[in-house]
Amino acid sequence: MQQNDLFVIESDRSGNRLSLNGLNIATFATLDAAEVEAQKVAGRAVPGASLKFELDFKWTLSDLEIRAATLERPSGETIAQ
Repeated sequence: MQQNDLFVIESDRSGNRLSLNGLNIATFATLDAAEVEAQKVAGRAVPGASLKFELDFKWTLSDLEIRAATLERPSGETIAQ
């Protein structure tokens, strides 16, 4: 059985906030930096894992963009944050 983990990056004028399963990891100045950190976290849980972030929501009035990626991993394994 596999378990899914949800990585989310919320981007606006104040920065790019990375979260994992609803828990804040950190805020980054660039979207690329947030994606790199997400890849590092995913790689610790599943060696060789590759995340692909896709745009889930965009609101142009406030420059808000939300991107998400899902990591599937064997159940029982945890992600060290």
